[in-house]
Amino acid sequence: MGKWTVLLTIVALVFGSTFVGLAADKIVVGCKNFTEQYIIGELMAQLLEANGFKVERAFDLSSMALREGMENGDIDVCADYTGTAWMVHLGYKFYPGMSNTCLYYAVKAADEANGFVWLNPIWNNNTYALASWPEYAEEHGLKTLSALAAWYNKNNGKIPTFIDFEFSTRPDGLPALEEFYGFKVDPDYLKTGAPGASLMALANRQVDVAMVFGTDAAIAKYGWLVYADDKSFFPPYDLTPYVRAEVLEKHPEIADILNELVATFPGGGVFPATPEIVAAGQRAWQELNAKVDIEKMEPDEVAHEYLVAHGLIEE
Repeated sequence: MGKWTVLLTIVALVFGSTFVGLAADKIVVGCKNFTEQYIIGELMAQLLEANGFKVERAFDLSSMALREGMENGDIDVCADYTGTAWMVHLGYKFYPGMSNTCLYYAVKAADEANGFVWLNPIWNNNTYALASWPEYAEEHGLKTLSALAAWYNKNNGKIPTFIDFEFSTRPDGLPALEEFYGFKVDPDYLKTGAPGASLMALANRQVDVAMVFGTDAAIAKYGWLVYADDKSFFPPYDLTPYVRAEVLEKHPEIADILNELVATFPGGGVFPATPEIVAAGQRAWQELNAKVDIEKMEPDEVAHEYLVAHGLIEE
């Protein structure tokens, strides 16, 4: 075998092993188990695929399972909420009055020590909230959580109420809300279920009060009264992609790709967040969620349609 044949063989082997390595390299995108999370998971996964990445989906997870996947290195990219990260994953106390922007920067700085890089936020504040049919609230003169708390107390907590499982145990969930506003739901009148079950219960008028999220499509569809958090118990919950630092070191382009996605939403990448930007972000996500929850499209179809409409991928 001549020296050039040997050299070419070596080059072929080197380049061949490189290509095999690239082909085997994958990005695992995770998401939680409700509509908005399925959509953002598909948005990120499809956009990364369009940019040449081999993507594996780890979907339909609880908040804790998603975080554990990130911490264990089983998941590379996900999008979570600033309030959830601050209080649940990082274990910090939220002080009423902390702005969307301040909380985002606090989470970004604190989680850096854990090996995570938080990218630009989507200012949609998908906060927990309690809601009722408007006629129920009007009949009893209820507009705020303070008024609702007083109504619970007047009725010894015997008001049919529905929340999801996670909200029943979170540090910013129902027990903490009850303590903060000074009321207690009678356990016999409290139902819990999977995400979305509380919406169905309220829509079917099976309960008087139900847990909702700020970007739920059902709020606009049914015209529900969302009780104002007049004492600012809930922290902001702005949806934000974040990535394991070691993955971003290897593939720094992921930050630009996902920040470009964020920039398509109202105020995406703009600092600081204003009430107008947050309200516009909530409306944008109510519309996206409605395509799944009301129009019955699949999340992957909604994501594809959105990415094409905003010029991020081709039809």
